[in-house]
Amino acid sequence: MPSTQPSVAVTGASGFVGRHLCQWLIERGYRVRGISRSGWDPGIPGLELVRLAGGARVADLRSAFGGADAVVHLAARAHVLHEMSADAEAIYHTANVELTRLALHAAADTGCTRFVYSSSVKAVGEWSDRPWTEATPPRPADVYGRSKLEAERVATEESRRLGLRTMILRFPAIYGPEMRANMRRLFRTVDRGIPLPFAAVANRRSLLYVGNACAAIERSLITGLEGPEVFFVSDGHDVSTADLIRAVAGALGRPARLFSVPSAAIRLAGRLGDRLAWMRRPPLTSSTVERLLGSLQVDISRIRALLGYTPPFTFEEGIRLTAEWFRSLDRNRA
Repeated sequence: MPSTQPSVAVTGASGFVGRHLCQWLIERGYRVRGISRSGWDPGIPGLELVRLAGGARVADLRSAFGGADAVVHLAARAHVLHEMSADAEAIYHTANVELTRLALHAAADTGCTRFVYSSSVKAVGEWSDRPWTEATPPRPADVYGRSKLEAERVATEESRRLGLRTMILRFPAIYGPEMRANMRRLFRTVDRGIPLPFAAVANRRSLLYVGNACAAIERSLITGLEGPEVFFVSDGHDVSTADLIRAVAGALGRPARLFSVPSAAIRLAGRLGDRLAWMRRPPLTSSTVERLLGSLQVDISRIRALLGYTPPFTFEEGIRLTAEWFRSLDRNRA
């Protein structure tokens, strides 16, 4: 392995991004240790697996990180659209803030010099009227966003105190093979030919193909910057909801069944859905409507300039590769 490439410990390795990142780094000559709480085994040749049983402690993380030059911290409690837990603040704080603090201390204790923290655009907010930069004042809108912003602050303060070279990456919605949640539902909806009322929506949203996320993380591992530094990441190509649906339909070989409904009517449907919040999976709600109608753009000029990040996959390539994977699900079920 080239001496310029560190050995890397990846927390949350069994997650969507984690699985892709382990494969990505191994293919590029890194020694990779995948850390997870599950008994997951992806069958990736050369991947060292470490399972953390129960709740993570500093001692457990020290053992897991031992011998690694760098840590990529992906493990977190993911965003839940309709979070109903009465103690959500405490749950997110433990999973996203305190676990980050433990990982930073364990990394420093074992001699790691680099730390990459996977954050979210939700640490800044939910929608924007112009592209956000790293200078945009954060105004997180929910408990998840608040926990990610607090974890960013912990990563910044603790890495300075501990002498870690830390890069914080703010990711928008990530799509790609093995994805779940909203983007997978969108592919399924378009594939089934269900008409969607977004033909006239002219919003702009930043997205991120999982391969581009992996490329940004790798650039963070090899940068000469001391840090801590914060960067937005995206495909560098923003799309409207209507354009996204058209792109997915084209990649799947389906017609884009779009029709126009006034935004006010769609928002009314969302407010009606709010009243059905007791349902496990309610229909449209105000929050989901705003994600479909509103804009959320990020400016990636800073990561391009300082880390030399250039997305290796275009938006069109990312959607095509995702569609190929989605199609393979049908073939495997046949």
